[in-house]
Amino acid sequence: MKSKADILLHPVRMRIVQALLQEDMTVYQLINKLGDVPQATMYRQLKTLVDSDLVKVKEERAIKGAIEKVYGVIKEHTRISKEEFASLSSEEHLNYFTTYHTHLLREVQDYLMSKSPKDDYKMDGFSYGITPLYLSEEEKKDFFERYHALLKEFASKQPAADKKTITLATMFIPSTK
Repeated sequence: MKSKADILLHPVRMRIVQALLQEDMTVYQLINKLGDVPQATMYRQLKTLVDSDLVKVKEERAIKGAIEKVYGVIKEHTRISKEEFASLSSEEHLNYFTTYHTHLLREVQDYLMSKSPKDDYKMDGFSYGITPLYLSEEEKKDFFERYHALLKEFASKQPAADKKTITLATMFIPSTK
Protein backbone atom coordinates (compact mmCIF):
# COMPACT_ATOMS: atom_id res chain seq x y z
CA MET A 1 0.00 0.00 0.00
CA LYS A 2 1.32 3.44 -0.92
CA SER A 3 1.89 6.06 1.75
CA LYS A 4 0.10 9.40 1.66
CA ALA A 5 3.42 10.98 0.66
CA ASP A 6 3.73 8.57 -2.30
CA ILE A 7 0.24 9.46 -3.43
CA LEU A 8 0.55 13.24 -2.98
CA LEU A 9 4.06 13.63 -4.35
CA HIS A 10 3.32 12.13 -7.74
CA PRO A 11 3.90 14.84 -10.40
CA VAL A 12 0.40 14.81 -11.94
CA ARG A 13 -1.48 14.19 -8.68
CA MET A 14 0.43 17.05 -7.03
CA ARG A 15 -0.70 19.40 -9.79
CA ILE A 16 -4.30 18.18 -9.49
CA VAL A 17 -4.32 18.74 -5.73
CA GLN A 18 -2.77 22.20 -6.15
CA ALA A 19 -5.44 23.14 -8.69
CA LEU A 20 -8.25 21.81 -6.51
CA LEU A 21 -6.91 23.69 -3.50
CA GLN A 22 -7.72 26.87 -5.42
CA GLU A 23 -11.23 25.85 -6.44
CA ASP A 24 -13.47 22.82 -6.95
CA MET A 25 -13.48 21.66 -10.58
CA THR A 26 -14.83 19.12 -13.03
CA VAL A 27 -12.53 16.80 -14.97
CA TYR A 28 -12.78 19.05 -18.02
CA GLN A 29 -11.96 22.15 -16.01
CA LEU A 30 -8.91 20.36 -14.58
CA ILE A 31 -7.80 19.25 -18.05
CA ASN A 32 -8.10 22.83 -19.32
CA LYS A 33 -6.32 24.29 -16.29
CA LEU A 34 -3.40 21.83 -16.36
CA GLY A 35 -3.21 21.93 -20.14
CA ASP A 36 -1.11 18.83 -20.79
CA VAL A 37 -2.77 15.96 -18.92
CA PRO A 38 -4.67 13.54 -21.18
CA GLN A 39 -8.25 12.75 -20.20
CA ALA A 40 -7.55 9.06 -19.41
CA THR A 41 -4.62 10.06 -17.17
CA MET A 42 -6.77 12.66 -15.41
CA TYR A 43 -9.49 10.12 -14.63
CA ARG A 44 -6.92 7.55 -13.44
CA GLN A 45 -5.11 10.01 -11.15
CA LEU A 46 -8.38 11.43 -9.79
CA LYS A 47 -9.53 7.88 -8.99
CA THR A 48 -6.31 7.33 -7.03
CA LEU A 49 -6.86 10.58 -5.11
CA VAL A 50 -10.54 9.76 -4.41
CA ASP A 51 -9.74 6.15 -3.39
CA SER A 52 -7.06 7.53 -1.03
CA ASP A 53 -9.61 9.91 0.56
CA LEU A 54 -7.64 13.00 -0.45
CA VAL A 55 -10.17 14.27 -2.99
CA LYS A 56 -13.92 13.80 -3.02
CA VAL A 57 -16.85 14.40 -5.31
CA LYS A 58 -18.43 17.56 -3.89
CA GLU A 59 -21.29 17.86 -6.37
CA GLU A 60 -22.93 15.92 -9.17
CA ARG A 61 -24.80 17.71 -11.95
CA ALA A 62 -27.01 16.27 -14.67
CA ILE A 63 -25.73 17.57 -18.02
CA LYS A 64 -27.48 16.31 -21.19
CA GLY A 65 -28.31 12.94 -19.64
CA ALA A 66 -24.85 12.42 -18.13
CA ILE A 67 -23.62 13.08 -14.62
CA GLU A 68 -20.83 15.64 -14.31
CA LYS A 69 -18.81 15.43 -11.11
CA VAL A 70 -17.22 18.37 -9.35
CA TYR A 71 -14.11 17.43 -7.35
CA GLY A 72 -12.61 19.10 -4.32
CA VAL A 73 -9.72 18.47 -1.96
CA ILE A 74 -10.25 17.22 1.57
CA LYS A 75 -7.73 19.71 2.96
CA GLU A 76 -7.25 18.11 6.36
CA HIS A 77 -6.36 14.79 4.67
CA THR A 78 -3.63 16.27 2.47
CA ARG A 79 -1.28 17.02 5.34
CA ILE A 80 1.51 14.51 5.93
CA SER A 81 1.64 13.82 9.66
CA LYS A 82 4.75 14.45 11.73
CA GLU A 83 4.92 10.70 12.38
CA GLU A 84 4.81 9.78 8.68
CA PHE A 85 7.35 12.49 7.85
CA ALA A 86 9.69 11.25 10.59
CA SER A 87 9.37 7.63 9.40
CA LEU A 88 10.64 8.38 5.88
CA SER A 89 14.13 7.19 4.97
CA SER A 90 16.78 9.55 3.64
CA GLU A 91 16.26 8.05 0.17
CA GLU A 92 12.50 8.63 0.36
CA HIS A 93 13.02 12.24 1.46
CA LEU A 94 15.41 12.79 -1.45
CA ASN A 95 12.95 11.22 -3.91
CA TYR A 96 10.04 13.33 -2.60
CA PHE A 97 12.20 16.46 -2.56
CA THR A 98 13.14 15.87 -6.20
CA THR A 99 9.46 15.58 -7.15
CA TYR A 100 8.64 18.69 -5.11
CA HIS A 101 11.49 20.63 -6.70
CA THR A 102 10.49 19.52 -10.21
CA HIS A 103 6.93 20.68 -9.51
CA LEU A 104 8.21 24.11 -8.40
CA LEU A 105 10.48 24.34 -11.43
CA ARG A 106 7.49 23.75 -13.69
CA GLU A 107 5.47 26.46 -11.90
CA VAL A 108 8.33 28.94 -12.26
CA GLN A 109 8.80 28.02 -15.92
CA ASP A 110 5.07 28.47 -16.62
CA TYR A 111 5.11 31.84 -14.85
CA LEU A 112 8.27 33.17 -16.55
CA MET A 113 7.25 31.95 -20.01
CA SER A 114 3.94 33.81 -19.65
CA LYS A 115 5.75 37.12 -18.99
CA SER A 116 7.68 39.58 -21.06
CA PRO A 117 11.19 40.52 -19.90
CA LYS A 118 9.89 44.05 -19.31
CA ASP A 119 7.24 42.89 -16.82
CA ASP A 120 7.70 43.82 -13.20
CA TYR A 121 8.29 40.48 -11.47
CA LYS A 122 8.58 42.13 -8.08
CA MET A 123 5.10 43.65 -8.50
CA ASP A 124 3.74 40.12 -9.01
CA GLY A 125 5.56 38.96 -5.88
CA PHE A 126 8.01 36.71 -7.74
CA SER A 127 11.25 36.27 -5.86
CA TYR A 128 13.67 33.67 -4.63
CA GLY A 129 16.72 33.65 -2.44
CA ILE A 130 18.58 32.06 0.43
CA THR A 131 18.66 33.58 3.90
CA PRO A 132 20.87 31.93 6.52
CA LEU A 133 19.38 32.19 10.01
CA TYR A 134 21.70 31.87 13.01
CA LEU A 135 19.42 30.78 15.82
CA SER A 136 19.70 29.20 19.21
CA GLU A 137 17.31 26.32 19.93
CA GLU A 138 15.02 28.74 21.75
CA GLU A 139 15.12 31.28 18.90
CA LYS A 140 14.50 28.50 16.35
CA LYS A 141 11.44 27.34 18.31
CA ASP A 142 10.14 30.92 18.52
CA PHE A 143 10.78 31.48 14.80
CA PHE A 144 8.85 28.34 13.79
CA GLU A 145 5.93 29.12 16.10
CA ARG A 146 5.59 32.64 14.70
CA TYR A 147 6.16 31.48 11.11
CA HIS A 148 3.48 28.78 11.39
CA ALA A 149 1.02 31.22 13.00
CA LEU A 150 1.54 33.73 10.18
CA LEU A 151 1.28 31.01 7.54
CA LYS A 152 -1.92 29.66 9.11
CA GLU A 153 -3.46 33.14 9.16
CA PHE A 154 -2.81 33.85 5.48
CA ALA A 155 -3.37 30.28 4.21
CA SER A 156 -6.88 30.34 5.66
CA LYS A 157 -7.98 33.09 3.26
CA GLN A 158 -10.45 31.91 0.61
CA PRO A 159 -10.24 32.50 -3.16
CA ALA A 160 -12.11 35.55 -4.44
CA ALA A 161 -12.37 37.59 -7.64
CA ASP A 162 -10.18 40.36 -6.21
CA LYS A 163 -7.42 37.95 -5.08
CA LYS A 164 -4.55 36.46 -7.04
CA THR A 165 -2.91 33.19 -6.04
CA ILE A 166 0.76 33.17 -5.18
CA THR A 167 2.59 30.02 -4.20
CA LEU A 168 4.81 30.07 -1.14
CA ALA A 169 7.34 27.25 -1.32
CA THR A 170 9.40 26.76 1.78
CA MET A 171 12.41 24.70 2.59
CA PHE A 172 14.36 24.65 5.82
CA ILE A 173 17.75 22.97 5.58
CA PRO A 174 19.71 22.51 8.79
CA SER A 175 23.47 22.86 8.56
CA THR A 176 25.47 19.63 8.63
CA LYS A 177 28.26 21.33 10.57
